[in-house]
Amino acid sequence: MKKKKKGLIIVFIVIILFIIILGLGAYGYYTVLNTELLYEGIIVDGMDISLMTKEDALDLIKNKNEKELDNKNMKIYGDNREYNINLRELGYYYDYNKAIDKAYSIGREGNIINRVKEIISVKKTGVSIPLDAHYDRTKIDSIVNEIAEEINVEMADAQFNFNNGKITVTEETIGKKVNEEELTRLINNNINDLSPIEIPIEKIMPSRTKELLGRINGVIGEFSTSFKGSTKERIENIRLSSKSLSKDIIMPGETVSFNNTTGPRSKAAGYKEANVIFKGEFVPDTGGGVCQTSTTLYNALLRADLTILERSHHSIPIKYVPLGQDAAVAYGVLDLKFRNDFDFPIYIDSKIIGDRIHIYIYGDKNVKNYNVSLDSEIIEEILPEEEIVVDKSLKPGTKEVFQEGRTGYKVNTYKSIIKNGKVVNRTLITKDFYKPRKHIYIIGEGTSEEVNNTEDTEEDNED
Repeated sequence: MKKKKKGLIIVFIVIILFIIILGLGAYGYYTVLNTELLYEGIIVDGMDISLMTKEDALDLIKNKNEKELDNKNMKIYGDNREYNINLRELGYYYDYNKAIDKAYSIGREGNIINRVKEIISVKKTGVSIPLDAHYDRTKIDSIVNEIAEEINVEMADAQFNFNNGKITVTEETIGKKVNEEELTRLINNNINDLSPIEIPIEKIMPSRTKELLGRINGVIGEFSTSFKGSTKERIENIRLSSKSLSKDIIMPGETVSFNNTTGPRSKAAGYKEANVIFKGEFVPDTGGGVCQTSTTLYNALLRADLTILERSHHSIPIKYVPLGQDAAVAYGVLDLKFRNDFDFPIYIDSKIIGDRIHIYIYGDKNVKNYNVSLDSEIIEEILPEEEIVVDKSLKPGTKEVFQEGRTGYKVNTYKSIIKNGKVVNRTLITKDFYKPRKHIYIIGEGTSEEVNNTEDTEEDNED
């Protein structure tokens, strides 16, 4: 009996101890599951916040990072300038609450069993929660814009000034332009690294520099023709067209059109009506006389040794230059085009002095240090044919000129390069054919067909 009683007491004691242990364990886990503290093993941004309240953990993480943020600067440099941009200027901030809320949620989601498992696992292996950061991209745009405004410089060409033969040239300005798109990209990609950034700056080089324009140092070709005896309307047309030539610099490689430079020869532009050559005849039209300007320019260009790209001779010989040395123009039909193949710019100046038009080509006399002369050779002279037309309405013995004839010519023109008084090169530049025109007479029936040749009586100073 004693042994049996003793066994029962031991069993009872064991049961009591088990109940006590179970109760204590239940109480312990109940306390853990209902604590306001963060569980053990939780790390935020590298800092252990185990068994801390949310408020204490927030203060700890915030104090550390806010102090560091004061010293987080991005160096941006270029154009002898330096900008130190603190991340706060970019609207940079840490999302502390998000990280602490996530830390606090550990061990507090799901059923009791899952919670206990997570609490034990985190305590054993730990968990690391990153601290997210954000910034305002619009602030970067604003900073980039401010930098660009301080650095950007408008490009400006050197300016050429010509006043009665006196040449002055101003300095050019090299343009600078910040590549704002690229700088924005560099800053966005550098938020975490904070490496120094060199500002991407594009240089905009002027095409017209003082050094280049300064090479225009004198006349490299000139020519003049006389318009003596011309009508005042024709003289005005020559004046207007020649004035339009003195407008701008012609750069190396640039092509120039006479028609584009002078523009349409219209009454609205101030041009008057004067004789022009049309299909071998002199007829009145707006702009008559402009061909004398184009011809004078053509001869000046040849003597400056510029490249002629397009040129046409007149349908009939003109009197103010030798055969083969004229240049006819008609807006939209015939043009005089040339190109500056020198490595220096040129400038055209025109003047009306007395009864002559003068055109001067300015350039680098040190390079174009030779003279150019022209000579034309009549290869063939073609006498006009004669045609007799009988008109029964005329009295017998009557002879009348219906159309005056004109001699035709085949002409070769040569350009000679002269250095130190000697011809070093002679080149055939054009072959022109001025068509002859018949003498046409009308006679009365029964009149003798023998007639004398008449001389060309066309006006000397037209077109």
